[in-house]
Amino acid sequence: MIAQTHSGEPDMNRSVEPSDLTLVQESMVQAAILAPSPDNNQPWKFKFSDQGVDVFLDPSRSLPSDEASMFDLTAIGAAVENAILGAAEYGCISEITCRDLDDATLQGQLPVASITIRPGGVPDPLFDAIESRCTCRKPYASGPLDTEVIEALNHSISSLPSVQVDWITSAAEKKQFGKLIAMTDSLRFRTEAFHAELFRQLRFKPSEVQATRDGLDVRTLELPFGVTTMLRTLKSWTVMQLVHRLRLTPLLTGPSKIAVQKSGAVAVVSVPAASTENFLIGGRAIQRIWLKAAQAGLSMHPLGSLPIFLLQSQPNPAFEKTIEIARRETSNLVPELGNRVIQLAFRVGKSGPPTERSIRRQVSSVMVQ
Repeated sequence: MIAQTHSGEPDMNRSVEPSDLTLVQESMVQAAILAPSPDNNQPWKFKFSDQGVDVFLDPSRSLPSDEASMFDLTAIGAAVENAILGAAEYGCISEITCRDLDDATLQGQLPVASITIRPGGVPDPLFDAIESRCTCRKPYASGPLDTEVIEALNHSISSLPSVQVDWITSAAEKKQFGKLIAMTDSLRFRTEAFHAELFRQLRFKPSEVQATRDGLDVRTLELPFGVTTMLRTLKSWTVMQLVHRLRLTPLLTGPSKIAVQKSGAVAVVSVPAASTENFLIGGRAIQRIWLKAAQAGLSMHPLGSLPIFLLQSQPNPAFEKTIEIARRETSNLVPELGNRVIQLAFRVGKSGPPTERSIRRQVSSVMVQ
């Protein structure tokens, strides 16, 4: 699949001069590694090709909860979009070749996406927001987003028409969606594998953050004073089971529900069907929306539990009823979805800057020789 990224047709008889190629490739990878990823797992590797950059999925960094590699591919798509923006800064246009994940994961030997660059591109203003874009988990102002702002966010992905964004803006709808997020969040807390995954990704000490340069720095979670200590005690699955038996799970899911209710809006991003190509394109679109939001002074916080459980084809039998309720209520709340697949949802709004931001691994550690 070839995807054109900027207006205008490239001159297929021209290529980037060898003297400039490495400079452009370095810009592409430096931008790519600043993309968002699930729990900051950074599931990518890069390799310079003859005329661009190859992007690999690193399965060793995948999260067990990721269904059909949707979130990994979202991250790869976001990284690809950043790389495209990095190339455009040097006047290059990019062509994207996508490979089906089943073919591209042969021991990591084949890239899931290849970016070929040629002269003929123009800089995209979204490039300037790459470094400032981040996840912000602070409370948001609950005032509604201006219609003009929503239109601008939608317009940012007009070049990727297969991706659809539905907006939840009324107080009643946000309240209902908050309940759905809490409902599916509770399933994550009730699953031992997901519990282990969460604590695998958490970094409680600054020294751990610096040592791994990945995962969730607890300072980015914006937890109230003393809650971090409580979170440490929940690392024990036995303690977590006790929380469930005492019916205290709402204490864990309540903050997300309230955060959604008090956001400016909720964005629901969907693609036509579950596939490698669709998820990569969806990841590119998500990154463009996020960059445009950052330029507009807005914060965004991804909500992953609902999309990942709705995608499951063989859920835990104990969760089937809850998932079916969530699927039905989501369809009622966002009827425009039809049979589309929700790739990710976000709460969007105005807030103060995050207390701390996640850091990334060095370029040298993500390159394939």
